[in-house]
Amino acid sequence: MKKIVMGLLILVFSVSAYATSGIGIVKDDDFKAVGVSQDNIDRVKVIIEQASIQYKLKTLDKKALEIEINKYILDGTEKNLEKLNELVEKVGLLDAEIIKDRLKYQIEVQKYITTDQYLKARELSLKRISQSREKQ
Repeated sequence: MKKIVMGLLILVFSVSAYATSGIGIVKDDDFKAVGVSQDNIDRVKVIIEQASIQYKLKTLDKKALEIEINKYILDGTEKNLEKLNELVEKVGLLDAEIIKDRLKYQIEVQKYITTDQYLKARELSLKRISQSREKQ
């Protein structure tokens, strides 16, 4: 139940962040300038949204395990060593899943935006940002 509620909260907050155009500092226009279609940009945004939600959920699970570990440590490390070892293994598995997910989503994104296109769009974005700072 907690996961469902947290997932919905994350989704609500993420949708508001998703409403802005672009991916990070790179705007849609920067991607279009280097030849990425709007359809591909939209697909990448969906992939990044999914990745963000999964990352946040797994991070919450990891934090819960870390709190449980701390509880057992406070209760007595020696008498809870077996349970602590089990929980540490679970944290390690979650860390591995997070890294695997990152690679999986990176591969998915690269189907729609190549590394070269991203780097060129990022360069355009950095120029745009530096020009706007010079005006201030």
